[in-house]
Amino acid sequence: MRNGKVLRIVSAIALILSLTLMLAACGNDQSEPRVETAADNQSNTQEEAAASEDWRIGFNVWGTAGNPTFDLMAEIIGETLMTLGTRGSRANDDHMADRTLENIQNFISAGVDGLVMQAAAPPVLPPAAEASMNSQIPFVLGINTGGDDDRAVIAANNPYYVGSVSADMVRDGEIAAQQALDDGHRTAILIGGNVGNKHQDDRVAGFTQVFESGGGVVLDAARCTSPAETQEKATALLSANRDADCIYAMVGDYIPGTVVAADLLDLSHIPIYASNINTDSVEHMRSGRVVAGGTGNDLAGGIAAAMLINHLDGHAILDADGNKPELIIYPFIVTADNVDNYIAIFNAPGVSPFHEEIARKLSWRYNSDVTYQTFLDVINNDLTLEGLMAAHGF
Repeated sequence: MRNGKVLRIVSAIALILSLTLMLAACGNDQSEPRVETAADNQSNTQEEAAASEDWRIGFNVWGTAGNPTFDLMAEIIGETLMTLGTRGSRANDDHMADRTLENIQNFISAGVDGLVMQAAAPPVLPPAAEASMNSQIPFVLGINTGGDDDRAVIAANNPYYVGSVSADMVRDGEIAAQQALDDGHRTAILIGGNVGNKHQDDRVAGFTQVFESGGGVVLDAARCTSPAETQEKATALLSANRDADCIYAMVGDYIPGTVVAADLLDLSHIPIYASNINTDSVEHMRSGRVVAGGTGNDLAGGIAAAMLINHLDGHAILDADGNKPELIIYPFIVTADNVDNYIAIFNAPGVSPFHEEIARKLSWRYNSDVTYQTFLDVINNDLTLEGLMAAHGF
């Protein structure tokens, strides 16, 4: 009897242990490693990359926090990184070249995986690129891309250079000039950022060439080290040129101070044409003070961010000749007729201008067919106001 009872107890314990081990195996994937086939690996590669590679990206912007133009640039870069499953950290250069280099060095010291870099002060680019190379941190240039000659040297010698995405700033100035000519204006004054800033200089060149070849005359120009100088510089400019037909503001940041200066001098009738309009510009456009403005350049940051993530994921984008891409986006024009559409995309709560559908189209994580041509197609077809509205379902 006793032996039979013991046998039954031992058998019961063995059964319980067996069931426990079976349940543990079912509830813990690590207890029984899953054998994956080649087909499994192929189908899961992109999903796993999107889920697991949380790269840490540093990005600097030339302006200050609270500046509408640079806040928009930062928003587009940051939201694109989030859409692609990575993290971004912003630093502000406060319109100072030494601060740019300091921010880049701080990102490197913090151990970021990659950089979306602005080099608005061209002399900063070579040392910043060298610091990135010495630290083996890939970087892409977005919007402010330094000097052309410096980039060529870096592209040939720096394996951590991913490419650049700039905007056609000459075209930006040409658009404003042609609109002013079409409206019958023949004398203009210009106000904008500092001499030596390639974007500002290119806009001046584009505006001047079109305006003067069309029979107009550029009377004078005021250049500012930052928008904080706008009212003072605009007051002097307008006081010396009270008979000017129109004003060209090289960036929307220079519109509010110019408006105040014109009002104080009883020159409110002089219309303003602009490039890179922003949230400070659109209300003046609705009131008629700003007639027209080019915009859309800020989207370059989203393109640059996507290019960097592709590189980090091991799927670098190269042009048709196998070189690092030097992409250029093109501005579109906003007037009173379509300013509400612009606001719906660029100035509406909860709306990211660089739509996630566009970002994912450019990302290998979500589009295994992405190539250099994909980037060109997006730039040419999706980064118009109409293309952006379609992506947002408007």
